[in-house]
Amino acid sequence: MTEKPHLGRNVSRIRTAREMKQETLAKALGISQQAVSRMEQRAMIKEDSLARIAKILDVPLATIKACDQKFIISNIITDHKRRYNFLRVVIRSIKKLLGLRNNR
Repeated sequence: MTEKPHLGRNVSRIRTAREMKQETLAKALGISQQAVSRMEQRAMIKEDSLARIAKILDVPLATIKACDQKFIISNIITDHKRRYNFLRVVIRSIKKLLGLRNNR
């Protein structure tokens, strides 16, 4: 028998990993901070709400639905690494452009 994920707990973990406060998520969802707190205590969350939350937290819906905490953390870390590498490329490109302008 497979374990069902506690969706509210997963939302909380991801939100915390994203360094986002309940108030910030609440504002983006158009609900109160208390409503977010109650939602994070529920094992089940409606699919449409989960889709909105995934978009706000900038994670795939499958990450929220995952049962395994290690999977969730791994996806968040991988995403941060991808963004970090992208920023490094952008910064390197900007430095190159500035270098070209300085040589003229």
